[in-house]
Amino acid sequence: MSARVAAALWLVLGVAVWNGFFDLYVSRGAREYGQLRVEHELGRGPDPDMQDVMARAVRDGVWGSSAWAGLVVGAGWATLWAIRRRPAPGAGDAPSPY
Repeated sequence: MSARVAAALWLVLGVAVWNGFFDLYVSRGAREYGQLRVEHELGRGPDPDMQDVMARAVRDGVWGSSAWAGLVVGAGWATLWAIRRRPAPGAGDAPSPY
């Protein structure tokens, strides 16, 4: 496998990680809104605004998923860089007399 193909695969994995974490943050925001709504109906909290709760969830999702995706892609590309810099097997050995 060429280094370009491997780098592209790491990038694809990063996109998948970004989407997964973003979905996690947004679904947590929806669950948070539901909980706040029930608490309000039980008289235990203020009336929640769905736009505020979901805007916060989206903002946190963009930051959190970008951080995780960047970490994954960065680690993958750093691994590829390290592999390319290591010497080939037998490159530092003395020449064989035969």
